[in-house]
Amino acid sequence: MIEQSVVTDVRVDDQAITFVLADGRKLSMATASSDRLAAASRDDRSDWRIRGAGTYVEWPSIDEHIGVWTLLGVPEDTVLEAAGFTMEKASAP
Repeated sequence: MIEQSVVTDVRVDDQAITFVLADGRKLSMATASSDRLAAASRDDRSDWRIRGAGTYVEWPSIDEHIGVWTLLGVPEDTVLEAAGFTMEKASAP
């Protein structure tokens, strides 16, 4: 089970995109994994917002969005459930 997998801080440089989670863990992936962040200026990289109650980060000036699930390599629902969201299954008509 993933616990406290919500973002509290973000760091981006030429080598890595790093999310710092509420429990102190750090998740990283190569900056080159995001064409937009790789090509972004330092100012654009530092213009980020934590969204989705801490489950993803957006960089509005370059229209980039990266979720915790991407860095963990797990389905989005897994992170949302760990963050305390209730996932409802759609019922068949």
